[in-house]
Amino acid sequence: MTRTELLRGTLIIASFLAFLNIIIALAIHISTSTNFDFFTAANLMIPEFGVMLIIGACLMARQPLEDEKRYDEEGNPTKSWEYAMIGKKILLASVFLLAFTGLFFILGMVFPP
Repeated sequence: MTRTELLRGTLIIASFLAFLNIIIALAIHISTSTNFDFFTAANLMIPEFGVMLIIGACLMARQPLEDEKRYDEEGNPTKSWEYAMIGKKILLASVFLLAFTGLFFILGMVFPP
């Protein structure tokens, strides 16, 4: 997997989560008859960022430090190496989600309800 594929995939995951948070925030504001603001979506992303950071770090902790232990005799990646790569994707997606949180916070400051 190249770096561009990794960045593209993690950005898609973070964008999907941000879109879901906007839909949830919109549903909250429609059901409570209040004006929509971007702060609600940004506040929903903070716990998601924390959970993704913890899960990604736990999976990255399983990474074998020696190259010989990353692949088995047949040349296939071991389970611990696969989990480490999943953790890497989750960590990078959490960084993009944090960037979206900042963006929505700034949008909330620029466009108050």
